[in-house]
Amino acid sequence: MSIIEHYKSLQRYEAWANARSIESIESVPAISRGAMQHTRALQVMSHSQIDRTVWLSRLQGKVERVSDWFPPWTIAEIREKAGGQDRDWESFLGTVTEPDIARAVRYTSSEGVAYESTVGEIITHVYNHSTYHRGQVARLVTEAGGKRASTDFIALTRRTL
Repeated sequence: MSIIEHYKSLQRYEAWANARSIESIESVPAISRGAMQHTRALQVMSHSQIDRTVWLSRLQGKVERVSDWFPPWTIAEIREKAGGQDRDWESFLGTVTEPDIARAVRYTSSEGVAYESTVGEIITHVYNHSTYHRGQVARLVTEAGGKRASTDFIALTRRTL
């Protein structure tokens, strides 16, 4: 498998795992939907979508300004943004070539610090960042009385013998 195909498989995983995490937030009982844990789970999933937007913009040489990294989006808004990001990332990955992976990208962090990373480093970061936050969502959903989602990569890819 080429590195490009690997990144495409991670994008398929990203879409699958985010959908499962969103469904898990929906499993929180109505009585607990105003609880801090439920609200925070929504904010963390919102943050993940914003982060995906910012990094894709950086990869495309654009600047994305963010005023709230953890906005109080609804489930419907999160689902819509995640779907849009999935389409945008799939499109982007369809244009990336092997030589692009080592290409340096210069960008400015949200704190105003200038950095440089390769395309491959950024793509890897985006998927790791999302996985980290889905773990937080799983814990928050459980604490709010919902059913946490199993979003392990292997759960998507393994085959029964």
